[in-house]
Amino acid sequence: MTNSASTACSRPLSGGGRRGAVTLELITVMPALFAFTLVAVQFGLSLSGSVAVHQAAVTGAQAASVYGRANQAALLAGIKSTVNQNLVAAGISTDSAGPGAWCAANLQIIVQERVSDPGVYIGSSGSDGVALQAVIPAASAIPAECVRVTVNVRLSEVTPDLLSSFGFSSTGRYVSAGCLRGYNGS
Repeated sequence: MTNSASTACSRPLSGGGRRGAVTLELITVMPALFAFTLVAVQFGLSLSGSVAVHQAAVTGAQAASVYGRANQAALLAGIKSTVNQNLVAAGISTDSAGPGAWCAANLQIIVQERVSDPGVYIGSSGSDGVALQAVIPAASAIPAECVRVTVNVRLSEVTPDLLSSFGFSSTGRYVSAGCLRGYNGS
């Protein structure tokens, strides 16, 4: 007969020697998992912001289509207001002071149309972030009686810069989206 007390004492503790190895593996793998998680979150937020900017461009082009070509000031003000409202509703600030305000450094709206006389709209460029450009028909991919609205937003306004500590910064990058619509009735 064996003494159960002596057998229990002679066995080594299970996993006692592995405890340090598991900690070392965790320390080795954890930064890579953390970086991968940040990349996934950054990509998801950027994709969500890109969809919101595209939706703002679509609603801007729709507003341009409705306002028509008759009044340039009303056209630009309507597009600007529609795009800004759409971006703020999506949680994208167009100003560092807070959502809803206007800052041309963070947002640019380009309205392009194909016209037979390009001299009509020249000179209405965007000190406030809105620019209307007349496109010469021969050099244009814009069909006649159509308008293209392009919205450019700084990526830093769309998503936080989560990867800057790893050397991948979104500073100076833009999310850009455009939409082409025909004018309604004008």
